[in-house]
Amino acid sequence: MRVALYENAQDIAPKGVDLSWPELSAKLTAHRRSQCPTSPCVRGCPAKNGPAWSPVDIVERRRSENVRAVTVAVFDLDHLTAAQLACLDAVERHGLAFAVHSTHSNRPPDDYCLRLVMPLSRPVLPREWPSVREAAIRVLGLPADPATKDLARIYYLPDSPVGVEPFALSGEGAPLDVDALLDVARSGLPAHAQPSAPVGAPADLYELRALLRRIRKPEHVAIIRRALAGEPLAPVGGQDNALNALMSCAAFVLPLSTPESAVVELFRASFGATDWREGTEHLCEQALLKLRRHRERRKARDEGRLAENEAIWNSLGGKAPEAPSPDEPGREEDAPNPDDWMSKLALDPGKDGTNKIRNSEANVFAVLLNSPEWRGVLRFNESTKQLEIEGGPLGINPDLETLDVLVANWIQQSSYGHLGLRPKALTVSQQILAVARRNSYDPVAEYLGGLVWDGTPRLDGMLATYFGARGEPGYLRAVGAKFAISAVARALRPGSKVDTVMILEGPQGLRKSTAFRILGGRYFTDAYIDVTNKDSAMLASQYWLIELAELTTFRKSEDQALKAFITRTEDTYRPPYGRTNVKSPRRCVFVGTTNEDDYLRDPTGHRRFWPVKCSHIDTDALARDRDQIWAEAVVRFQQGESWWLTSEEAAGAEQQAALRAENYGDSRKEVILRWLLEMPADKRPNDVTILHVGVEAFALHPAQVDPRISREIGAALKALHFTRGQRRMGDGTRPLVYYVPDELKNAPMEKRGERHAGFGPPAGYG
Repeated sequence: MRVALYENAQDIAPKGVDLSWPELSAKLTAHRRSQCPTSPCVRGCPAKNGPAWSPVDIVERRRSENVRAVTVAVFDLDHLTAAQLACLDAVERHGLAFAVHSTHSNRPPDDYCLRLVMPLSRPVLPREWPSVREAAIRVLGLPADPATKDLARIYYLPDSPVGVEPFALSGEGAPLDVDALLDVARSGLPAHAQPSAPVGAPADLYELRALLRRIRKPEHVAIIRRALAGEPLAPVGGQDNALNALMSCAAFVLPLSTPESAVVELFRASFGATDWREGTEHLCEQALLKLRRHRERRKARDEGRLAENEAIWNSLGGKAPEAPSPDEPGREEDAPNPDDWMSKLALDPGKDGTNKIRNSEANVFAVLLNSPEWRGVLRFNESTKQLEIEGGPLGINPDLETLDVLVANWIQQSSYGHLGLRPKALTVSQQILAVARRNSYDPVAEYLGGLVWDGTPRLDGMLATYFGARGEPGYLRAVGAKFAISAVARALRPGSKVDTVMILEGPQGLRKSTAFRILGGRYFTDAYIDVTNKDSAMLASQYWLIELAELTTFRKSEDQALKAFITRTEDTYRPPYGRTNVKSPRRCVFVGTTNEDDYLRDPTGHRRFWPVKCSHIDTDALARDRDQIWAEAVVRFQQGESWWLTSEEAAGAEQQAALRAENYGDSRKEVILRWLLEMPADKRPNDVTILHVGVEAFALHPAQVDPRISREIGAALKALHFTRGQRRMGDGTRPLVYYVPDELKNAPMEKRGERHAGFGPPAGYG
């Protein structure tokens, strides 16, 4: 790993060096001793100004913009109490490598100041670092100093005043997984990010939450999600049923040895948010009563299953597994008997009179799908199109490249192997994917299905409220709601026709992409889309919200390909693991961002783009209300509301898009001509003002007719041979007007859309 060294705090010329983690760890656990000028040492003591380092790959001068990558994670843990030192236990629990040392300001036993340093699985780009850092703090529950997020910040090498005992410790383990932390940071669809556990909280709460999140029954998924997110269990009237279902899940899924106090702690925030008539304490008491009753039912069920299981193993001449320990997790109450599957295995008679498990593909499939060791471990994520492993006998994060070999070896060495099932890796490879497909799930659909709308309307005002959108209110209401409902349609009914793109316009730094990332969570991407490349079809199948960033980067020659790409309802591609092409109903919607005004080049494709001019974006409010925005969209989708614009709304959207066309002037002339010629001749005005044209012809809000647009409308009117003049008003004012040419006043009326193919003006115009 590459780090920068400095002689002291005044040194601004970094000296890059490459160090291994053991070398860096050794540097960080050896203190120099300094003599402070005063005793006790005071804040800002000059004695600590000595050799320093920075955990970055940096060039030239010591400035944040010169940082190319963060190579090591550093967290300052300042002014901790003795009790708070328990936060370091989380690092060891996760099996992570680390080095921690006291700083010059450390004053035990009342004021601990430590620096925690951890290696990273890969260098982190500057734009990624804030997300990685915040996710690590949240996952590990670190009370870290926020100042350490500065990319170019330097850190003194370990130093301790004479008379103060230094502290240093290091541990072996894995580096921080950068990509896993980025997944946590991207809002974590479908599961909600949990607040860091308080210092000293029981270590097993993390495992208990993970067990509950593996529940797959839709009616239970929604309850578990709400309870773990600290939301109310249910509205008044459905609370007792929800509490009963929640305690059933806890009793049947969590280990029987789980303390009752830990179960209550898991759901305490949710209980506090629930409007329980007799109060929260009474709710907790009722929860424990239901938990005890369901645990008794689980014990009775397990005893019956153990007897059946022993009979099956006896028929195979094998020894039945021991009864599960109270420390082992269970399964949902009405899940099928986990051992019934063995009665369906294909068997062969053995020479000793006992049966053997036939060495067949069907039996490999059955073991990986139904055995207690593998049930629910292999899954296929329909959103990412990737195989996933949750738990199982291979340990944490097994190598997917050699998964078939690892699984084959495990089966051969297990009880199933001793009873005759000894498959080769090639056979296992095919069955792994088949089992994962059988256990497929869609996390976006699960997330949306678990939301409960609170009844407060937000969709219609979404663009104005969260995006500071300016424009005609009716247009903004329609576009914001239709966009959200179309995204829900694609998630819950893949392949639904959605061929429109909402585009956020605004200056650099407005956080347009951040807003879409908040809405889409980990299923948003701004990866470059090459519409002429077949690999983009696979990208479109793996995400929910896909940003077409900076639309001006698309060449004019790509217009038709872009239009065709947006309008598809399914994607055809060959996945990395596949032998043939697959067709996948499209689950994504496209969104756009731009800093420009004239970014649309295809004059025939304006109806597909819904431009929205933003003045400010409240990302905090958007993150706070995201779940409720999507919850309302789900309700409106389920009620049958359409996600396409009416003909009148579409005409307004097309006019808005025409304003952003590259052939700006020509588009303005076409819109003005269409507006006039679609009126009956006797209804056409004798003269118009620029504001009149902007509002009526282009469906702009009066506030949008700014000086730039006024100049462009004026230029279009002049090109159409409107003559400029002044009209005397009753109040004595003489506003500037444009007189309509006789040829246009008297031209035959045209039906809407009649000129759409060419919009050619009457002879002599344009």
